[in-house]
Amino acid sequence: MVKKVGLVFLVVTVVAVGAYGGGFALSGVGSKALGMGGAFRGLADNWSAAYWNPAGLAQLRKSEFNVMSTSISPRPEFNPQVTIGGYDVGFKNGVVRYPDDKTTFSPNVSGFLRLPSRGNLTFGVALFVPYYLDSEWDLFEPIYEDIIEPYPIIDHKLKLDVIDIHPSLAKSFMDDRLMLGVGMSILNGEIDYRKPILSPTSLPRPHENIAIDAVFHGEGWGYGANAGVIYKLSDKLQLGISGKTGTTIKFDGNVKKDLYAINNIILEEEALEEASTSEDSMAIGFIFSEIAKESWQNEAKADLKLPVDIGIGFAYSLGEKTTLTFDLSYTFWSRLDSVIIKLEGNNSPVDTSSAQDMIIRTKWEDIYRLSFGGEHYFADQFSIRFGFYYEPSPIPDETLTPLIPDIGAKYGTNIGTSLKISDWELGYNFEYVNYASKDLILDTDVGLDFDNYPGSYKSYCITNNLSITFRF
Repeated sequence: MVKKVGLVFLVVTVVAVGAYGGGFALSGVGSKALGMGGAFRGLADNWSAAYWNPAGLAQLRKSEFNVMSTSISPRPEFNPQVTIGGYDVGFKNGVVRYPDDKTTFSPNVSGFLRLPSRGNLTFGVALFVPYYLDSEWDLFEPIYEDIIEPYPIIDHKLKLDVIDIHPSLAKSFMDDRLMLGVGMSILNGEIDYRKPILSPTSLPRPHENIAIDAVFHGEGWGYGANAGVIYKLSDKLQLGISGKTGTTIKFDGNVKKDLYAINNIILEEEALEEASTSEDSMAIGFIFSEIAKESWQNEAKADLKLPVDIGIGFAYSLGEKTTLTFDLSYTFWSRLDSVIIKLEGNNSPVDTSSAQDMIIRTKWEDIYRLSFGGEHYFADQFSIRFGFYYEPSPIPDETLTPLIPDIGAKYGTNIGTSLKISDWELGYNFEYVNYASKDLILDTDVGLDFDNYPGSYKSYCITNNLSITFRF
């Protein structure tokens, strides 16, 4: 039985969604920890300790396999005011835009497979998703109406999915008053990034820029570690400290570009008459292509730097049935200063110069998070949970775009419950996250490549989690 369940645990496909935390991190993992607002470092008494504080794995006597069905309903809105020199360049300004507005239902498989060990030593492998984002927007339409083929409806996209395969080791000392734990993160990530590129021409307005739809797809691996300690200060009060190293996922993939050409014979003839070289004529012929659009592809590489994180937590017992928890964490998002997508090959089919790298400037800032939670058992089998957290956004105005929903300080509220039946536990958690709104007046860029998108931002998110945990 254990072998069969373990095999399923290790090979099952993981798809995870959840409420968003700082940047593109989720607000945490595990129904119980989420129900307590992420205030779990000092308690860490189930499989999700591998994420929050691996020292807590020393409290486990069985493996735990968790299946969670999640519905996430993000509700961001953006009213763009994106111009260059006061001129419209194709962004749909002055109208409130919404993303692909839908409620996503998805399974999330995770847990901890406890392997045979001796004494007070616990060893096993956990599986969870710490980072996830799926954002799609319709924000752009070329201003030249004589376009050969309609521009894509979804013209901005950022999808990131990171799975953590997490071998962990924990041991208790001093009659279980002290617990230590370490874990290794083996991260597998997949990313899709899409945005329009404006390429300057020598043509008069509205053709002074031509639109290129650029899509980067990459897959890669990264490696890191985390460690933690739990110490029982008294029979009622427990202290937990944990932290994780920074990790870099190295993506390999490609960038596919589609140029949306101009269908204007008179303008093409005028431009060809002014062309002084054969290279100029080729470039003009390229942007006035008679086929629907011109496509080309470059091999690409990119490094995604994930942050260092440290935190301290307390768990206080108000008798046998009630536990209160508190966490303070600090995340070093400043490690993510930019993402450079390095391209190989030529700039375009008619431009043999080296392809220009795509740069996603971030300049994110370090942030803290305050979390408070609790759990109360009405009987040995049934409990309710609650949690609250506050977390500023790491994203400064200089690089704010609607692609990442973390537009401002977050206020999260959680309410959950659980029912234990033998080796099974049924859990439910509701989370509401409200984001501070923001009006970004001016773009800080010079040129055509926008680091931020001026406009008005608002957002909130509702998440429902239904989980089943099996201990064996």
